Amino acid sequence: MLTTSTTQASDLYSLATAAYTTLCALPLLLTPKLIISLLTSTELHRTTDVELYLARSHALLLLAFAALNLLLSGVIPLSSANTVHFEGDTAPAASVSSTTKRRSIYAMPTAVVTTTYHAVTAFYTYTQLTSSGWSFAFGAGLIASASLFCFGMWILLFGSSPARLSKTTGADKRTAGFPFGNSESAREIKKEAKEKAKAEKKERERGEKDSDKDKDRESKKRRSLARSGSSRG
Repeated sequence: MLTTSTTQASDLYSLATAAYTTLCALPLLLTPKLIISLLTSTELHRTTDVELYLARSHALLLLAFAALNLLLSGVIPLSSANTVHFEGDTAPAASVSSTTKRRSIYAMPTAVVTTTYHAVTAFYTYTQLTSSGWSFAFGAGLIASASLFCFGMWILLFGSSPARLSKTTGADKRTAGFPFGNSESAREIKKEAKEKAKAEKKERERGEKDSDKDKDRESKKRRSLARSGSSRG
């Protein structure tokens, strides 16, 4: 099952993506002439209608992208028919209360698309930085896109598949102890369980040996007493 913490992280990533794309869209929509004049290399540049159209069209596209991201990821719920349930949710979709954690079936495909978008945007911004030199706008865009790309990859790696809990230890089999130590990984817990079982087995064997020694001592003592009694008689 998918955990509630994974749901919260996925929702946070969707909100961050929507906020970033909206932030990029607003200047293009409200002040396109200012943005175009800042991007031009010549001092005197008259903004054309085509440039204004492309700037505002790009802004509207980014706003639509942000809205679709929120809808398809499940941050803004649509209906119970297009949702899957999380841990602890046993009621059918039609009778789920508003407080129940639910997730859209399009959440992971949407995360794949947005993560790819952030990766391509970060790469393109980096090429612009290397070709035209460092600038605050390109640097901020590169940091934001790269950060959201890393966040999206984390969501895809740890939130795209349900947890595989071990029947014996109860640990998530997707976790590992490499390259750093992880005491919560299934392998580490299984290893600790085996070591504990070996220690208990050794203790039992030691106790059995001690009990056998005690029995041998008792039997020898009885034999010696019997021999001494027979010799006296």
